[in-house]
Amino acid sequence: MIRIAAIAVLLLAPGADAPAAAAAPPTESKAVPTGFAILVGFPAGPGTDAAGALLVPGTVLPLDAPAGEGAGREQLVPRSLALAAAVDRLWETFRLDPTRRLQKGAYLAVHLAEPIELPVPAGSAVRITARLVGFDDHLATYRVVFHDGEKVLADSTVGVTRGGRAVVGGLDGEAAPYLFVVLEPEAPGRPLAPRLEPRQGWREPVVSKKVAPSYPEEARQARVTGIVVLEAEIAADGRVTDTRVLDSPSPLLAGAAAEALRQWRFEPARDEGGRAVAVRYVVTLNFTLR
Repeated sequence: MIRIAAIAVLLLAPGADAPAAAAAPPTESKAVPTGFAILVGFPAGPGTDAAGALLVPGTVLPLDAPAGEGAGREQLVPRSLALAAAVDRLWETFRLDPTRRLQKGAYLAVHLAEPIELPVPAGSAVRITARLVGFDDHLATYRVVFHDGEKVLADSTVGVTRGGRAVVGGLDGEAAPYLFVVLEPEAPGRPLAPRLEPRQGWREPVVSKKVAPSYPEEARQARVTGIVVLEAEIAADGRVTDTRVLDSPSPLLAGAAAEALRQWRFEPARDEGGRAVAVRYVVTLNFTLR
């Protein structure tokens, strides 16, 4: 059984007309819109030959596309699905349990020299901060620090191609020793949409076509359940043009949710003048078993 809920957060998508009061501040030019995925992995269980590979805290790993994967992949499929494939390769590299992956996400304007606190899955004692230390049209450089109270567990500087991705690995205690931060700085020309407060006169998007996700058989057999939270970019014509996984108990459920959501259609959001506008919208899908 899969339950679906949608919550508007009224974020103007790139290219949408913003009211003058919501214009980005001048300091926005000193920020890089960045997607973050914070992942916790677990060693495979007994009965497998998949003892976890060694992960040195602070290790920087590029997540390159495999040979034969076209350079235009990011334009052909939602980035959430491309990220899921990349993380699958990461899980294979470190021989982690494919049915267990905790995930938190954020999409933020990271300002030069201003540290931000990244969300971590519930139960993690580790804090993670990220700071943008420099950028141009080709490269964004971040400092990522893992904290355990006052102790610094790892401190890494990583340069990431704009429009590409890289991952920094850390540790999260004996129970879940694998902790990863995936960084995805936007390419120039795709600024982070300004966040707007819901206001009277704005009409939220309304679902006109809803496709329920298929429950992955592997997840069903393993009795994996939980809530997947996604952020969808809904264009002014009602199509879902981008998705990001914000929270998920499993990569199996996250992939199924993202695949279904990109098939949804909406009556678009409308501004005070009745014009159709692009917005960002949060959708939650609850995977339960009877």
